[in-house]
Amino acid sequence: MDLSSREIEITRSLLKNPSGLRVEDLMANLQVSKRTVYRELAQLETSLQYFDIQLSKTNGRYQLQGATSQLQQLQRGLKNAHNQSIIQTSRTRRSAVACKLLLAADFLTMQALADEFQVSKTTIMQDLQTIEQIFQDYQIQLQRMKAKGLRVVGAESHLRRVLGGILASEINEYELFAILDAPPTDLQKSTTVSQYFINLLKPQLLHQASQALKLQAKTEFAHLSDKQLKQLLLMLTISAQRIEQQHPIRQLPPLDQDMLFKYQYVAIQLFNQFSQAIQQQVTLLEVEFMAGQIAGMNFSITNNLFLDDYDIQLSYQVRSLIQYVSQAFHYDFQKDDSLFDDLMLHLGSALQRQVSKLPEINNPVLHNVIEKYPQLYRNVAAGLQEIFNEQLSASEVAYVLLHFASAFEQQRQHSPISVLIVCANGIGTVKILEKRLKMTIPEISQYQVSRIADLKKLNLKDYDLILSTIFLPGFQYPYKVVSPLLLTNEVQEIKDYLQERFGTLQVNVSPKVSNEMVLDAQLALNQLLIDVDTAQNLLNNVELQTIDNRHFDLADTLNLLTQRLRPRFIQDAAQVAQALYQRQQTAPVGIPQSHLGLLHTTNAAIIQPLFAIYELTHPLEITGMDYQPLLMRRCLLLLAPVNTSEFILQLLGNISSSIIEDQHNLLVYDQGQLAQVKQLIAQLTWTMIKEKYWK
Repeated sequence: MDLSSREIEITRSLLKNPSGLRVEDLMANLQVSKRTVYRELAQLETSLQYFDIQLSKTNGRYQLQGATSQLQQLQRGLKNAHNQSIIQTSRTRRSAVACKLLLAADFLTMQALADEFQVSKTTIMQDLQTIEQIFQDYQIQLQRMKAKGLRVVGAESHLRRVLGGILASEINEYELFAILDAPPTDLQKSTTVSQYFINLLKPQLLHQASQALKLQAKTEFAHLSDKQLKQLLLMLTISAQRIEQQHPIRQLPPLDQDMLFKYQYVAIQLFNQFSQAIQQQVTLLEVEFMAGQIAGMNFSITNNLFLDDYDIQLSYQVRSLIQYVSQAFHYDFQKDDSLFDDLMLHLGSALQRQVSKLPEINNPVLHNVIEKYPQLYRNVAAGLQEIFNEQLSASEVAYVLLHFASAFEQQRQHSPISVLIVCANGIGTVKILEKRLKMTIPEISQYQVSRIADLKKLNLKDYDLILSTIFLPGFQYPYKVVSPLLLTNEVQEIKDYLQERFGTLQVNVSPKVSNEMVLDAQLALNQLLIDVDTAQNLLNNVELQTIDNRHFDLADTLNLLTQRLRPRFIQDAAQVAQALYQRQQTAPVGIPQSHLGLLHTTNAAIIQPLFAIYELTHPLEITGMDYQPLLMRRCLLLLAPVNTSEFILQLLGNISSSIIEDQHNLLVYDQGQLAQVKQLIAQLTWTMIKEKYWK
């Protein structure tokens, strides 16, 4: 019977209630949301066509309509539902069908697939439509040939990655490792969904792959999580199985050979644990492919602006993505350093061509987060396409969405809810309303009262909620009209709004002060004085000077700039100039949509940190971070000694990232005067100090 467990439950309820059930009844029975009920009813309507039964809606109630014999057949089918295939849900079945196609040595017919999964050919056709869309994301085609059936066509590396991704999303780590702890045997009957997908792999090869990983576990894979070990184990087993079946990798996209080199030896050691027959067929491309999978598990990225492996282009792209989503979603994500770091790591790994892109077509977590944040998902997807110009899969976009959704929820948990109260009835009425708000909605912690005449003086975007005791015809911002006494139904409406907009909110409770906290405060005060002093020195040394660089190229101009900084900031000008020049050759330093070049380095020849801006009399052509040429009229110079404090390093990094945080900042750095630049850096410093010592 081709019904999911939830569809079976709905069908049984409808059969028990011939007069029909409302959506609210089904929500209560299933303990799910209204949206989920509607989705399940839509799927059930299609599934019931196999039984010639219709799902109708009359007077708000859903009913089953059909011949008595058909309804009886459906009832018998429900009683025998426990005897059906272990693959019961439509999403899991699609995963299984996709794996069957990817592993097939020859053509498969739709009838054979329908028989195996105990569904109709029509259902298989619907499954194939969904699978085909997923395959297209990975340049895999579903080929249909008359009198033969179906097969997949595509690069072998893509086939393996898709297969590995599906198996990884369906196989439970506990069940997999439990099977591997037992001696290798022939395929056993599947009793769980996870076991079904494990049995798609050859048991002997799976155990050999497991032994190969165990031999390298202490030296190479000790830091990997269970999920990462599972993914690597599956990819190694799949590779061995495909090699054994005469399906070698014949081509790979361009790879970073320097990055892969250190993992190629490990890949060779893994393949050495298989039979001679497999070892003899392992080519250099096979080694490179496997090295790429290992590299993907070991990927990491530094967030130190001054280290040589810092990816400034990726940094610019991630900042641009955060800015894009902030503007589209109307919520400021740009101050969240954790979000930036997480996206640097995630996207840096995802965009590596040699790293496996794992499709997850049966991941309920991803489906749930997309359902919860549909608008944010659309904004993230559009931003990724706009900035990275990459054809990322829907699951990959959903993972990026998870970072934004998590940041959104966490920020709102720790940020005060700000309310503007518009009142024309005098101060007494305002106090009554404010008191009622504090008593009934403690989640709101910031209140601003305004007269109607003063509204134009306020930045209304700063408020999460606007309440008014009178109607405001023509008012351009969303607001709620409430009575001064704030009635019970109005309280509930406000709570529902806050829940929908910000999720579940917690009321902050002030912690008790202990002696230990007092001691910590004394240490913090000493460190505060040090940080303030070093930051003040950096601010005092900021300069904006015009430099005559006529007849000079970039290298000569950098030598000219560093010579000016001797001996106060630099000991060896030539050494620092060379470091700056090499850095801009490694990655583009131009800021798109400006005439700015960001040149920075840390070097033993630098005496103290410095941020300075130099206006060039003769602009120089450099490459922007979007790989487009631009004329650099202003050179932004960031210098730091080798042993710079974490606070100053972070401040210099914040100065760098602030350039593209918003258009105002970009304009200040591009065209502003020295006082404006210093004011901006002072604001950055003050924000850092508040976050470090008073958050």
